[in-house]
Amino acid sequence: MTTEEIKALTELIAERNDHSAFDQLFRHYLPGLVSFANSVINDRHQSEEVVSDVFVKIWENRKTLTAIRNFSHYIYIATRHQALNYIKSRKGTGFEELGESGSLSFKTPEKSMIAKENLQKIAGAINELPSRCRLIFRLIKEEGLKYQDVATLLGLSIKTVENQMTIAMKRIVEILEESLPEYAMYYAQKKVQK
Repeated sequence: MTTEEIKALTELIAERNDHSAFDQLFRHYLPGLVSFANSVINDRHQSEEVVSDVFVKIWENRKTLTAIRNFSHYIYIATRHQALNYIKSRKGTGFEELGESGSLSFKTPEKSMIAKENLQKIAGAINELPSRCRLIFRLIKEEGLKYQDVATLLGLSIKTVENQMTIAMKRIVEILEESLPEYAMYYAQKKVQK
């Protein structure tokens, strides 16, 4: 599949929610990505899951696909990070790894509900960012890419990526201060301590 064909498919997915184009893209990349993920985690079945997870995220964030200049580069980097996240999640944390600063906490149903509501507010804050800013934020914070990788991927300067992250963080803080009183109190205490 040529670069132009891939670009055409990503545009159909982003602009028209085209399931057929998404299926074509998935089928084109699946064998190579599964082999690539398998070289990282050495588990064929789990490699297929990793690649499926990557494509689920792509579908969920499809509106931002047109901003990606080199989709092949992006999809392989995303797969690598997803595979590494899988490895990290498998390791877990033992008691000896907690160290002196480690602590145990027990979750009550109320704490779990509050945590879930707070996560929804944070996700809402992220979704309110302008599209390019949101894409850069997600690539760095959710996919774990470095600023340089994002700059290369999107054809931007590192300074532009840094500026977009600064804008994203400021907007998220503003939204959280408005919607989460406990966050506003915490943030105010941090300012006083400085």
